[in-house]
Amino acid sequence: MEIIKEQSEVRQYNGKLDFKNIPELKQVEADLIKVVSDSCGTIRNMCTHILEAGGKRIRPLLVIYSGLVYGENSPELLQTAVASELIHMASLIHDDIVDNSALRRNRPSINSLWGNNFAVLGGDYLFAKAFGILASRRLTSGMEYMVEAIQSMCVGEIIQAEDRFNCECTLEKYYEKIACKTAILLKCCCQAGAAAQNAAAEEIDLIGEYGLNLGLAFQITDDILDLCGSSELTGKPKREDLRQGIISMPIIYLLGNKANGQWVKSVIEQRQFDDDTISKICSAITKTGIMEKCYDRVRAHIDKAQKSLDKLPDSYPKDILYRLADMVYVRMN
Repeated sequence: MEIIKEQSEVRQYNGKLDFKNIPELKQVEADLIKVVSDSCGTIRNMCTHILEAGGKRIRPLLVIYSGLVYGENSPELLQTAVASELIHMASLIHDDIVDNSALRRNRPSINSLWGNNFAVLGGDYLFAKAFGILASRRLTSGMEYMVEAIQSMCVGEIIQAEDRFNCECTLEKYYEKIACKTAILLKCCCQAGAAAQNAAAEEIDLIGEYGLNLGLAFQITDDILDLCGSSELTGKPKREDLRQGIISMPIIYLLGNKANGQWVKSVIEQRQFDDDTISKICSAITKTGIMEKCYDRVRAHIDKAQKSLDKLPDSYPKDILYRLADMVYVRMN
């Protein structure tokens, strides 16, 4: 594994990891550019636009390091990573259509520039490209995991749409939604990476458990940041989820608070989302200690993710996955 460490140098500053110089991730980025370059006209412009918006590339990172835990780098592993990011990019385009979002990563969304009809087809094109890569490499296991992820994302979007402005939404239903929308894709990325390296079934299950809990922590963090984070950090207008009636964990806790639940319920049901009212809601979340309860949930999922890794052989890639989980908590501080 020492060879892998030399090939995949990751720098650490103040508890945060800098992934910009990872050779494998640079190759993924080059392959993504190549995929986009194969298209032409409007479809190429749309794909280039979302690719140039950047992103954390968490999904290909999970594929790569979950695979490197079980063996040296391979073309199959890298192409699985490329496919995972294409699927994520496609899902972002479709999410923005459903949510009627004008911004994505502080840039105009695809649907705001080209309209919903073109945006749907742009997302479909990226899905097709992803499965074309997996099929050409005969990566059957990777394809199965990505199919599971896409099916789950569709279910999650429907759950979210059905529960907009629903003040009776429970934590159980919330977890079902965020698992489908976010966490299962991360789980499947880890499993696909391990499968590309011919890991055993029990090893694939363990790395999947890591990815699932990482995804849950990641989405809860995003929901917290929507209420108390900056637009620069989230890449979209602050408190946009609340305005759209998306009931997140902090709001569920606030609805259950005796002193605040009733008036918050009235605001949501009547959709009275002026800036002063939303500020009042955010202030109540802070003063009642609800934010700390949400932080505790995030930390618990990070701990579960890292405990799953404890059962795997020690290696440099495993250490990176461990520290990647800590980065989720760092985002909130």
